[in-house]
Amino acid sequence: MTYWWHRADADSDDWFETGDDAIAVRQASFRGPQEDGRPASVAAARSELAWTREKFELLGAQLYEARYGTLLDGPVSGGEPVSEAEFEDAWQRARHSRNTTAPDPGGPLPQGTPLTGTVSVLPWGPGRVGLFVDLGLPIIGFVDIPHLPFDPADWPDVGTVTEFEVTTVSFHLEPPRSAPQIRLRPTATPPPGLPWPRPGRP
Repeated sequence: MTYWWHRADADSDDWFETGDDAIAVRQASFRGPQEDGRPASVAAARSELAWTREKFELLGAQLYEARYGTLLDGPVSGGEPVSEAEFEDAWQRARHSRNTTAPDPGGPLPQGTPLTGTVSVLPWGPGRVGLFVDLGLPIIGFVDIPHLPFDPADWPDVGTVTEFEVTTVSFHLEPPRSAPQIRLRPTATPPPGLPWPRPGRP
C-alpha cells in the first residue's frame, strides 16, 4: 500500500510518500521560518534517482541530488497521515521551487565550472536553436542560441574543441524521460571570421 505523511515544526515542513516499509518513495521538504515562504530543500523521488544513476552513472545521481535534494535515509518516523491530494499539492510546490532556483552550489558542476568540450552535433544547422557538446562525461552538453554568435557563419563547426562554462543542469523526468543536459556557454567567442580559441591558447 501507499501512505502519505506530514510532519512540521517551526523550521521545517516535511511530506513523505511511503510504502509498507516506511521508506520514502517521494519526499517534499521545506526549510526556514514559515513566514519566509519556506523554499523547498527536497523534491526528490527514489525511482528518478535510481533511473538517473543507472543511465548516467554516479555523476547523474550527484547532479540529481544537487537539483532535487537528498531523500531521507531510513524509514520515516513520526508525523501525521494526510491524503494523497494534500501530498501532491506539497510535491508540486516543492518541485516548482527546486526547478526554478539554482541547484546546490556544492554539487559536482556548479554554475561557472569550466569544461573543455568538442562540438558534436548541430542538429538544426548553424543559426538555429543551439548545438550539442561532447564533454567526455556520461551527460552531454548543450549551448543555447543566445550564447552563440549572431551570424551562423561564425558558429563553431562539428569537431571544434573549445572551452565552455556551466550555466545550469536541466532535467526532464516526466514520462517519457529524457537525458539530463549540462547547459553551457562559451567562455570566449572569436571575432567574426576567426577560428574558435582552443583551450590553453590565447
